[in-house]
Amino acid sequence: MRKYIGKIYKTRYFWSHLVRAELKNKFRRSKLGILWTFINPLLLTLLMSTVFGVVFKMEFSDYAPYVLSGLIVWELISSSFIGGGHSIMAGEQYIRQFNHPVTIYTLKTALVYTISFVIAMISLAGWVLFKNVENVILGILTMPITILLYFCLSWAITTIAGYTNAKYRDYPQVMALVIQATWYVSPVFFKKEMFTSSPALEAAFYMNPITHILNLIRNPFLYGIMPSVSDYLFTIGSILILTLVAIVVNSRNSTKVIFYL
Repeated sequence: MRKYIGKIYKTRYFWSHLVRAELKNKFRRSKLGILWTFINPLLLTLLMSTVFGVVFKMEFSDYAPYVLSGLIVWELISSSFIGGGHSIMAGEQYIRQFNHPVTIYTLKTALVYTISFVIAMISLAGWVLFKNVENVILGILTMPITILLYFCLSWAITTIAGYTNAKYRDYPQVMALVIQATWYVSPVFFKKEMFTSSPALEAAFYMNPITHILNLIRNPFLYGIMPSVSDYLFTIGSILILTLVAIVVNSRNSTKVIFYL
């Protein structure tokens, strides 16, 4: 493991160049460019908060930042599961030419998604600065560890997704359905009060790792409190489980991936 990590470190100039190149290509020939990263969730929040705010009788000023925070984090998670599936296939030409660790391509994808998340957080930080300025300091203080945890989560997911999609090309379609189903049973835009109609739903709310992953952002920025110990434990536990799966998947498929492409 130490030698493998050493190889990843030795190729840092290569994969860091790939990260910069993908970020530039992502916004090529766009008038607004990188601004779309936080304009898009803002516009989607405006739409969803208006529609669901009326349906669920939620006050816009309270419901909108809740939805915005959910969308920003959900974009990172869903992109890692779905878009991450193309991470290894996108590096096919390099994999055929160089004997680099295959996970540098999933690392590149995870870094792109994490950087996009950080940029998108500007929209939430701006809202909090305007509405609840006292929460900004706590939010900024907790951000470094939150970004690190989100990055580790994204890298583990993209590694699993990258190998799975390289081997089974039906992966994106199947995972899109799974992600869509997960969206409706997670508190991305459903508030906690909506899960208290039955003990089973309430238990599912607290046992859902996404609830705690979202709380790393929501608690400090929206409510001005530190994420709870259980929030960190659920998040770190999810990362450890996914990382172990990613390690096993990588060890079993890294030498065979060339035959999948």
